[in-house]
Amino acid sequence: MGFSAEWYLADKILYARNWGKTTPESVRKQVDTLDQMLTDSAAGSIYVILDLTQVTKALNLRDFPKAFGSYKTNPKYGWMLMVGQKDPVVRFASGVATTLFKAKQRSFNTVTEAVDFLRNVDPDIDWSTVDPSVLTRPIPA
Repeated sequence: MGFSAEWYLADKILYARNWGKTTPESVRKQVDTLDQMLTDSAAGSIYVILDLTQVTKALNLRDFPKAFGSYKTNPKYGWMLMVGQKDPVVRFASGVATTLFKAKQRSFNTVTEAVDFLRNVDPDIDWSTVDPSVLTRPIPA
């Protein structure tokens, strides 16, 4: 699985995306990377948009413990906004995991819907400094 993460809005909104086939190892690497980015930020609360629209094979249910077994929610997570999560089993398991980790999570069909949600949930965000190119970068080869 490929993975990238960049600041859409510095220290406020992190845009991460996955592509290809998901494995427990790739998910653990992604979780560690996001956790480090949140930890390194000076902000107290950060929103994460996780774009899964280019995932070709989702993590199967039996691999969830391998991927998330030792995971602890970073206290800096504001909302985790999942985009393009097509597999209904994974969608259900994500909901269960969200409950277990006491995380705030919502699912959307598009990144635009996720951004619109943030505009409504946090009217204090200064949208003038976003980097819109983050959302349209090509997937690395």
